[in-house]
Amino acid sequence: MRRARLWSKGTAACVLALLVSACASAPRDASLPVSDPNETANRQVLAMNQQTLGPLSEAVRATVPGPVHDRLHDLNSNLKEPRVLVNNLLQLRFDAAARTTTRFVLNTTLGIGGLFDVAGRQGIAQQSGDFGQTLFVWGVSEGPYVMQPYLGPATLRDAVGSVVDMAANPVGWLIGMQVALATTQVALTASTTSLDAVDRLGQLKTAEDNSLDFYSFVRSSYYQTRRAELREAIGLPNVVESPATTDLDDGDDGPADASRSAAVAR
Repeated sequence: MRRARLWSKGTAACVLALLVSACASAPRDASLPVSDPNETANRQVLAMNQQTLGPLSEAVRATVPGPVHDRLHDLNSNLKEPRVLVNNLLQLRFDAAARTTTRFVLNTTLGIGGLFDVAGRQGIAQQSGDFGQTLFVWGVSEGPYVMQPYLGPATLRDAVGSVVDMAANPVGWLIGMQVALATTQVALTASTTSLDAVDRLGQLKTAEDNSLDFYSFVRSSYYQTRRAELREAIGLPNVVESPATTDLDDGDDGPADASRSAAVAR
């Protein structure tokens, strides 16, 4: 059994090294034009997400008190820190990794397991860091835009990255060592993921009511924010005037509006 574990770890390390060497020389452009060849299908998925999560979002907003919601939000953010740290290291962003480590230690201890964002109040903001971003740093192309059931907008690269992030969650590795606690981890992960999805849809409700084409608004917001994160990953300013904002059909929804809603569009 131990040999099998060592072999699997060694194989993973070799694959990782090959990916890095193969992608090291590939171009990394965070300002590529929007690619949405499957728009019809994507619109249908967005409509399904709204129909499925819409009532749930309204129920959560009506039944969960504000302070409880805030504590769950901070807990969810703290659970993401190990994943962010791993990706910061894979991207060789050591300053971001140090900030992520500081946040996790402060919020886990002084923040009572992450229920309070103590680090944020000290000016230590949460860093970006996910496997889709790591793939970008390694030079993997983004692929077409996809609207994922339940999870929302992404590129093909980011959709693959999100699967890896969920499967390779370091918190899951540690807790999953014990079968009794593994079930608790799955339930907790599902609950916090549900909170994310419901919260995003609820916050986008105003944008939906005010947009002539809500689908274009969500897509544009996603691209603008995502490109800012990708630029940050390679040491460039994280403010991007994305060509995606020109896709908005509603003249009242400019780049500033897209920027404000981008954080909840993902």
